[in-house]
Amino acid sequence: MSFRTQVAASVTAAFIVAGLHVNGADSTTTGSAPAAASAGPNVTVSCGDYSGTALTRRGDSGARVREVQCLLAYRGWAGVFTNDRYGYGVYLAVREFQSWDTLRGCAIPLKADGTVDPRTWGALRSGDGCPTA
Repeated sequence: MSFRTQVAASVTAAFIVAGLHVNGADSTTTGSAPAAASAGPNVTVSCGDYSGTALTRRGDSGARVREVQCLLAYRGWAGVFTNDRYGYGVYLAVREFQSWDTLRGCAIPLKADGTVDPRTWGALRSGDGCPTA
C-alpha cells in the first residue's frame, strides 16, 4: 500500500470515528481505503449540520455555526467551542484559519475578516483546505 493510500485510509478512519462525512468526486465513497485513496482537493468534508454557503458571522447561532465549529475543529482549531454561538472565539479561529490558508500558498487566497463567506465555506470543506472558487 502506498504512503498516499495509507494516509487516505487514516484520514477516512478519523472521519468515521469523529462522525464526519466524506464525499469525494465518486459518489460511491463509503469510507473504505480503496475509495478514499483519491483523497485530495476533490474531497469535501461535512459534519452534517449544514450544507449551504450562507454568510455566517459573529452573533449568529444554530446549525451553520455548529458546522463552522466542527469544521474548524477538524482543521485543528479544537477546544475553543462549547456551543452553537458565533462568538469572539469562533471569530478569531475563523480569522486564523483564513490567514493560515493564505500562508499555505493556496491558489485562491481568503480574505481574513472572520466571516464565513462562500469561499471560506469551500476552503473549510475542501480536502486540502484551499478554496475552490
